[in-house]
Amino acid sequence: MTASLGSSVGIIGTGENARDHAAACRAVSAELVAICDISPEAVERFGNEFDCANRYQSLESLLHAHHLDVLIISTWGPHHAPLALQAMDSGRVRAVLVEKPMAMDAAEAVEMVNRSRETGTLLVEGFKWRYDPQHRAAFDLLASGRIGVVRSVHGAFSAPLAGRVGADNWRFDPARGGGSLYDTASYLVHFARTVMKGDPVTVMAIVPDPTEGGAELSAAMILEFDEGRVALLQSSYTQAYHQAVTVIGTEGYLRYVVPFDSRSSREAEFVTTPPLAARIDIHGNDFSHETLEFAPCNQFEAQLTAVFDALRTGEQMSASGEFAMGSTATLDALRTSIVSGRKVQV
Repeated sequence: MTASLGSSVGIIGTGENARDHAAACRAVSAELVAICDISPEAVERFGNEFDCANRYQSLESLLHAHHLDVLIISTWGPHHAPLALQAMDSGRVRAVLVEKPMAMDAAEAVEMVNRSRETGTLLVEGFKWRYDPQHRAAFDLLASGRIGVVRSVHGAFSAPLAGRVGADNWRFDPARGGGSLYDTASYLVHFARTVMKGDPVTVMAIVPDPTEGGAELSAAMILEFDEGRVALLQSSYTQAYHQAVTVIGTEGYLRYVVPFDSRSSREAEFVTTPPLAARIDIHGNDFSHETLEFAPCNQFEAQLTAVFDALRTGEQMSASGEFAMGSTATLDALRTSIVSGRKVQV
């Protein structure tokens, strides 16, 4: 995967995911033109690691100095919308790639999408897994009718972070966008809405584990779609590392592992080891079974390549800002259900 010559990228935020984005720039021959972080120590360290000389402590300064093809926003969630709006208003950025979740609520998402339309800026939510060949194959299988009409989605995404990372980690701080619902559950919600080709009608959620720092450690969710279709989802910071999804139709089902994050290093988020391989198992009502295996894919590289392709061709991104509006509305409803203990309409 190689970006077109002259492809320029800026990154705001210098955490672990930002390092993966910077490494992807190298891999696809995109130029990391500028970086930004409010911490002078962090931006210096990041710039030295990735050989980027243009270092800023404000997005305003960065945008004043550079025109960019792609700006990647890899900060804590509450900063996503303000920074994306500032970038789009500047007229100096062609595309804004915002780490997931793109916004902290549906109102922010709507404002971001409206601004992208007004300014002609490509807006993308950073669900890198959408560009993994495993998912392309799975969605093609569903479209072919191989398992009949989809009736339900089962999904789980968990990692044993509680007790293994410090209490000051952003995941345990709602003020920084923490909590299982806006982290691992957001993957599951996006997946379910993609498979069901629409938004749920009602949702229900409970928090089975005590909160830490005000952030939920786990969430168990039921999403009810039209025609009696349903998604049963669970995200957690207290359970073993696990990610798998099952899609059940009228004529069979498919199940695949490692659907969301192919990074094989768990000591830190930064990719330092080869990504994991993936597999899809397809089962029919006649007890037939087929397994499709996929070579490891660096999803950060695949995502960045897809953004540059979209800028060149004008094609819609799989994880578009428009699609994110429905996901944030669903997450809003799930949050309301957790607080109220009741089923909530989306």
